[in-house]
Amino acid sequence: MSLETFFTVSEQTMQFLMSCVLGVLIGILYDCFRVIRIIFPYARKTGTVCVSDIIFMLCWGAALFLFSVQFCRSSVRFYCAAGSFLGFVLYILTIGNFVTGIIRAIANAVCKALQKVYSVIFAPIVKLICPKKLNIFVHSYENKKKEKRNLFSLLKNKRNMLYNNKTNNG
Repeated sequence: MSLETFFTVSEQTMQFLMSCVLGVLIGILYDCFRVIRIIFPYARKTGTVCVSDIIFMLCWGAALFLFSVQFCRSSVRFYCAAGSFLGFVLYILTIGNFVTGIIRAIANAVCKALQKVYSVIFAPIVKLICPKKLNIFVHSYENKKKEKRNLFSLLKNKRNMLYNNKTNNG
């Protein structure tokens, strides 16, 4: 009994369609990373986006490798990679945007609810503990303004800065 090294057209079609489903599953994984970016907006400004994208690409590569081991007799086929990419793009452009919009609306509603809870419960307690507003940073701001003003007064005169300002009579 010999091992076949080729796939029939029906097997290739089935592998392509299953790789499209794999792309949809990868899109769902990507939505999990997008949820983190929605809930924690400061994460977009740090290196966490880069790290999460690297983790996502490693997961996609591992999923494609495991898919090819399981369904393609351990041979990586171009149409499987293209199918997973197509499934991912179709998911992100259709259902993914809808899901992200719903998650964004839920996150905004939860944030507003927490702000109301804070204003009703915690704000009066804070006012009782600290009746006056503490202006801790006012003096540091005034010092910065003075430093900036002094910085411009310390600049040299442009006419005295040139070394070859003498006329050449030669």
